[in-house]
Amino acid sequence: MTSPLTRIVGFAQAWLLSSVATRLVRAPKVVLTSREVGAPVTVLVPTRHGDVRCSIVRATPGAPLARETARPPVHINIHGGAFLVGAPQQDEHLVRGIAGEVGATVVNVDYSASPRTRYPQAHEECHDVLRWVQRSADAMGWDGARVSIGGTSAGGNLALGALELARRAGDPPLRAAILLVPSVDQTLPPEQYTSPLPGTGGRAHRPFVSPRLVRLVQDHYFADAARRTEPPASPVLGDEEISALPPLLVVSAEQDAMRPQIERFVTKARDRGVTLTHHCARGVDHGFPQSSKQSDRAAVRELAELVRVHLTEHLA
Repeated sequence: MTSPLTRIVGFAQAWLLSSVATRLVRAPKVVLTSREVGAPVTVLVPTRHGDVRCSIVRATPGAPLARETARPPVHINIHGGAFLVGAPQQDEHLVRGIAGEVGATVVNVDYSASPRTRYPQAHEECHDVLRWVQRSADAMGWDGARVSIGGTSAGGNLALGALELARRAGDPPLRAAILLVPSVDQTLPPEQYTSPLPGTGGRAHRPFVSPRLVRLVQDHYFADAARRTEPPASPVLGDEEISALPPLLVVSAEQDAMRPQIERFVTKARDRGVTLTHHCARGVDHGFPQSSKQSDRAAVRELAELVRVHLTEHLA
């Protein structure tokens, strides 16, 4: 049983990580579109937990799906950060790439982060943003019938959770989903989060997603252990839930401690007939989509091209 002192120390660590990282995290300086992309506009979207701030980047004229005679489709982006970091700005390069190269308007969601909130609040906020997007076509000037959703890491989990909550509510289906190094199993003990690679020079590779970080996530956002088996929390455990998913693009990372659970999810989704493209980025770890390392740039550009192809096909 966890002692009161241990709980206090853990909460302080989670609060510090959330507060500091939220202020410091920035998108890498990599340009993923050659077109001029407009500045984001901030809106407050009403949800069952209060207003959620979202930034909207409009589809760029001249991009494939930004036709002059039709409203553009919409992609909902949900950032990562271990459910602790409230930093949607970390995905600005991906958001601008989608607006400029796909021609979709992008809604970037600033959901509530732990330890101030616990499961399922962020999942429900993302679902409510999804419903708002679908219902606000006339007011916002986009096509509410051509909607996709996606996210990185915790954001991938939240995207899948929003899709499941939408299925339960009988909401209209989405055209596509993008899952970048998604967290799909909250039932695994922290000790199982080890790199699938041996490392180099006699040293074990130290994974980006460490047991300590997983413990913070489980202790604070998924604090109720009995609810970690629910499909919105652990999508890999779903059956009917997985079968109902829209066409997926799933990107994993070779060095990622989450890679085994992502591969189990991919196998299960394919077995249930889900249209799915899976790409494993070689030589990189979990955090590569938002990495500022020059060595990760090729993997980021490859990822952006996969996203462009997937959305252009399924949002057309």
